[in-house]
Amino acid sequence: MFRNAFRRFPSHLSPAAALLALLATAACSDTPVTPAPLPAATALRLAKSNAASGLMPNAVKYHDGGAPHATGRSGSATLEGRAVVDAHGVTHLVITTGALDSSTPAPGEIVKAQLKVFSADGKLLFIENHNRLTGGGVQTFLLEGLPLGSSIQVQANVRGIDGNRTDVVTLTAAVVHAAQLHVELQLPGQASVGRPVVINGVVSETGGEVGTRADCVLYVDGNEVDRADDIWVDAGGVVTCAFTYTFTGAGSHTVEVRVNGGAASGQLGVIGGGDSGDLNVDPGGQTAWTASVEDRSLTTTSTIDYTWWKPDGSHKEYSNTETTTARNQSFNLAGTLARPVTFPLAAMDLSVESAGVEWANEHWAALAATVDPASGSVCATVQMADRGTLLFVCNGLGGGSFGYTRFAGNVTYHSYGYANTFDGITGTPENYSWNGDPFTWSSGGDQVRALGSAVQMRLRFSDAGGTFSFSPLVALTPFSSVVSVVPRSCTLTTPPNLEGGQYNYCTGTRDDESGWRGSASSQGSL
Repeated sequence: MFRNAFRRFPSHLSPAAALLALLATAACSDTPVTPAPLPAATALRLAKSNAASGLMPNAVKYHDGGAPHATGRSGSATLEGRAVVDAHGVTHLVITTGALDSSTPAPGEIVKAQLKVFSADGKLLFIENHNRLTGGGVQTFLLEGLPLGSSIQVQANVRGIDGNRTDVVTLTAAVVHAAQLHVELQLPGQASVGRPVVINGVVSETGGEVGTRADCVLYVDGNEVDRADDIWVDAGGVVTCAFTYTFTGAGSHTVEVRVNGGAASGQLGVIGGGDSGDLNVDPGGQTAWTASVEDRSLTTTSTIDYTWWKPDGSHKEYSNTETTTARNQSFNLAGTLARPVTFPLAAMDLSVESAGVEWANEHWAALAATVDPASGSVCATVQMADRGTLLFVCNGLGGGSFGYTRFAGNVTYHSYGYANTFDGITGTPENYSWNGDPFTWSSGGDQVRALGSAVQMRLRFSDAGGTFSFSPLVALTPFSSVVSVVPRSCTLTTPPNLEGGQYNYCTGTRDDESGWRGSASSQGSL
């Protein structure tokens, strides 16, 4: 039996704004992609904004390359709609008088809607009439037994926009597969009690038809400790959720990152994911470091098949297998110091090279520190937004910590803890940084480059007490493995449109990883 629900989008969901064509990118290819040109005024405004802060609000999608929204207009009233099928074969149809994925309240109210559902070949399957709707300018309908490739024509009565007039607005939404999110947890190799570390969740969308909003949440020992709300992951895209956490106890801790549709999960049909691992936290008192490099491709094979049949003997069968690949590349150097550092740092130098090509060679002088009022950490931070990297040196309980991270994916979402510690922003901000220059955009956020057999990193910083120098050489080896298998499972329903018949919807997925990775570690300065 079909169900319908009427709910508003939560107020924190982001507006589509006028920036949906901000970039044209493919997250898993090495081939440069030329961005669609922006209006000169828009490009100049954004360039100035990025130059000033290096951050963009989550409200602005970095790119939206998925299936386009359905739209309709009558008079001053407009309608946007989207229809996606979740893992159980339920279609989530959302219509709004405002903009999908928007935090701006939708104007007016939808008081009546007629749904005409058509098969992929244009045959009318059934009609539904919904009268006396409540819930304002956003309505959600859940429909069972609706196959992929079908379409829904919506005719909605809208009041409260053109004075006393009731506008009748029509749109047609194609039914596509919901966004499917995967998470890879990236833990620091070195952590000490009382000193901040960076923990990453690399999020990939492998459904390939639509992007989605989601909440990205960090858990330690089963307790939520940090989050990045309302992130956007484009269809086929890869992003990083960057968290910051300070452990209060030594020993082994279970760390997990989960993504889900947040308060909008009932509307978006998001298929979420998560990943977990264990991190050993030492009590401090020593200088140590661990470096790692990863170039990883995640290949997802999804199977969908369904069968419906009616009492009169008519039936239909469908089967499809799709394979998608998302590629990301990241570097990490994390360490602890046996003593606190003295700020400002006199100098800091960083260089990275591989296969005889120097990727970075940077020098900074007189680096001052800021205090995070939430944790009490004192940190000197360098964020290179045009390269998707973070470099920090912090003082904490009994000593210092440092880290260099080259983030994976198109953009990096800054969690509340990360923004408070490294951005100097208090409260609950929702911002992201580019992993590359958005105005000379190339695939993978300008992050994916050809690697040699090893990556050489060099980090050196000096204070009034002396100099710390680290030069990890990370040798790379190929890897491949099965990440997860979700066996084929089926949902059997009896939708009203089948007149007493049944609909059996089945799905299954398999995730495989491959690529190159390596790590190196040492006790003491080099």
